[in-house]
Amino acid sequence: MTELSGEHQRITDRAEAHIISMARSDAAYALTMAQRPEVSRDELCRLMGKLAEAVKDVANLADMRGERLNSPAARALEDALRAVLGQR
Repeated sequence: MTELSGEHQRITDRAEAHIISMARSDAAYALTMAQRPEVSRDELCRLMGKLAEAVKDVANLADMRGERLNSPAARALEDALRAVLGQR
C-alpha cells in the first residue's frame, strides 16, 4: 500500500469517520423504526436495504485498512436483522 501525504491522510480519515458515523446513525434509526408497530414492512425493507449498504461501506473500509470483521459478529447482526423482519 502506498504512503499517503499528511493532508491526503487527514481527508481520508475524515471521509472514513463520516462513513462510520452515518452507518451508526442508520443503525440507530433502523432500530427505532423496527420497534414502532405502525411502520410498514415495506418501510422496514427499505431501511434494511439502507442499513445493508452502510454495513457494506464499513466492511469495505475495514478491508482497505487491512482489518477483518469478526465473522461471528457479522452472523449475529444478520440473525438480529432477520429476527426483526420475522416479527412483522
